[in-house]
Amino acid sequence: MYCRIKKIIFYILSDLFFLSFWLFLLVNPWANYNYPMQLPWNVFFVLSADTSGHDSGTGLSIFLGFVLPSILIYLLYFSLRLVYLKKLHKKINEKLMLLVSALLFVFSISFLFISNHGPKYFSIFSTVNKEAESSLFYQEEFINPESVTLSSKDKTHNLIYIFLESMESSFADVENGGVMKENLIPYLTKLGNENYSFGSTSSLGGNANLNGCCWTAAGLLSKTLSLPYFLPFSTNENGETTCLSKTKSLYDFLADQGYVNIFAMGSEKQFENRACILENHSVEIHDINWYKKNEWLDKDYQVFWGFEDQKLYNFAKKELLELSSSGKPFSFSMLTVDSHFPNGYKCDLCEDQHKSQIENVISCADKQLFDFISWIKSQPFFEDTTIVITGDHAYLDAPLNNFILKNTSLSRKEASSNRKVLDIFINPLNVKDNLNKDRKFSSYDYMPSILNAIGFEFDKKGISLGRSLFGEEETLLEKYGVIELENQTMKRTLQYESLK
Repeated sequence: MYCRIKKIIFYILSDLFFLSFWLFLLVNPWANYNYPMQLPWNVFFVLSADTSGHDSGTGLSIFLGFVLPSILIYLLYFSLRLVYLKKLHKKINEKLMLLVSALLFVFSISFLFISNHGPKYFSIFSTVNKEAESSLFYQEEFINPESVTLSSKDKTHNLIYIFLESMESSFADVENGGVMKENLIPYLTKLGNENYSFGSTSSLGGNANLNGCCWTAAGLLSKTLSLPYFLPFSTNENGETTCLSKTKSLYDFLADQGYVNIFAMGSEKQFENRACILENHSVEIHDINWYKKNEWLDKDYQVFWGFEDQKLYNFAKKELLELSSSGKPFSFSMLTVDSHFPNGYKCDLCEDQHKSQIENVISCADKQLFDFISWIKSQPFFEDTTIVITGDHAYLDAPLNNFILKNTSLSRKEASSNRKVLDIFINPLNVKDNLNKDRKFSSYDYMPSILNAIGFEFDKKGISLGRSLFGEEETLLEKYGVIELENQTMKRTLQYESLK
């Protein structure tokens, strides 16, 4: 009896190891096709945040990508083992079978760990859990927003701040400042050439995509608070999660000036703690649940991450008309989602112009945005409104799924080094005739630049880690370069901790 139980245990353990071997082996190509596994900072911080409200197709992708194939391989293995035992009357050495399965399991874990920059995660974990130290960089470069006073010479503008999911100026062709053989964003190229796009004098520009700024939550945080995403959350005495509550964001400055701040998105606001990032800083969020609650959307409606951009633009038009008729200054921000990696969401407006779905979706996003801007320009409130268009971050290509490198006219090295996140400023105020657009800048520089663009001046050389692109002050990226700026911002400092 004892021997029989022992055999059963050996079989169960062996089967579990064998199944786990295939799960961990197959999750590797699945992850490297769907996620930016080459960016460990992104992966670490996203997985440590609230991920509820994720893309509705993720569960099916996981099941089809590696769970179902692993189960099918195991069932085949199990069937062959039964044939071997019963029909051929052979015996199996249970201990050897268990040992082989365990070794295969260890191999798959090790391979997954090493091939996905596993050692880097130990380094990141060590960095984020280190005791905070005083930073000379913050002492010299951080300008406390609480010490900044805004003023305006004459009138100020309303603000429309549009975050286009994963939108890069790199999606243009080389002639227009991008890296592609074919221009995927001709309409954005037109808008950039006709207005202000920093980063180049003769074509589309764009900001550098720094660690701590290069996924959605980090992009929103860095482009409204001029700080990196580096464990920005804390818990107050009431047990509520807060985000950098002891500093000011773009929206806090605007609220102090009497602006109404609305942020619209077609997904769920709590994903990656975006609700906390925005609502802690004077913003009212209208997400998919808000639109359902207010009967703008059917209660059971759900596609991709929530609802498609086509609907978001229609809702935005309605909201802008309401805001512009209120008599109060306003900022209306919005975050699109259709062009989210890995393949985007193809709506009924998308045409089959290019090789891949994501390229078609990007071109569709380009046209939808242009039509929306054209509508805004036809409205009476446009005269008193500045529009800022940017990508929330660069497209998060996966190692095994990089359409940019497949369709670039440059070398892989040139294409990778020339990628930039889109920036366009439309109808800014008080622009100097000799404005230098050939700038190197990061997400940190948007807040002071936007405040200048809508008519405000401030009594310091910048705000937080940002410097205005409409002024002459050197940006921190121009002063330090990418590597040193990342080294100084991606570590625990007493100054950053004091802002929580």
